[in-house]
Amino acid sequence: MTYEQLLRETSKKALELNKESEAVKLLLMELSNQDPHQFYLNLKEEVTKEFKLEFLTKLDQYLLKDIPIQHLIGHAYFYGHAFDVSKDVLIPRSETESLVEEVLFLYDKYFDKQEISVLDLGTGSGCIGITLALEEKNMKVSISDISLDALSVASNNKNKLHADVEVIHSDLFKNINQKFDIIVSNPPYIPDQEVLENIVEKEPDVALFGGQLGVDFYEKILKEIKPFLKDKALIAFEH
Repeated sequence: MTYEQLLRETSKKALELNKESEAVKLLLMELSNQDPHQFYLNLKEEVTKEFKLEFLTKLDQYLLKDIPIQHLIGHAYFYGHAFDVSKDVLIPRSETESLVEEVLFLYDKYFDKQEISVLDLGTGSGCIGITLALEEKNMKVSISDISLDALSVASNNKNKLHADVEVIHSDLFKNINQKFDIIVSNPPYIPDQEVLENIVEKEPDVALFGGQLGVDFYEKILKEIKPFLKDKALIAFEH
């Protein structure tokens, strides 16, 4: 059986189970240890029995047990970087890349290549703060989270991607003791009673739910933020 045949067969099965065929392709490509260019060039190549068994075993965890593909391969792609993920952090989403892009745009517009301080509040995997540090060397970035397990993942990503960021264990601003030019956050914003897809339920509740209306963290952050902002400062949220 070729990669192409295996992909076609399993993608059909995924669609029958209301799962994403793109997730099947991602799993197949990642397990084959090929970049997208190599993968498409080699679609007609035969797969080994051992590889097929490993792929189908992991695929069943996605199709039948709703384990996210990113948990199965151990990472998620964000802004061109592979960030380690686990059950302890929110899986980075493509929508959050828009938040990073907007912060970089506003930095260029208002700070004009000055050296500034940035806080990524509730960092999770570290994807926002670490990406900002990698993209703009004049940003001196701190990343914080209440979860030590999340900070462990973020620290691994910091080291893996060689990012110059400070890691802080803090419940919102509790252990923050400086002022920042930019504070950016993707806080939990799903209303408590909202029903989630099974696969999203595999992610940590602390990173998902934001009170009855989903705005508890925004209100708390905005209520407490002023002492941690410089006179000219930017607040950026995903919402």
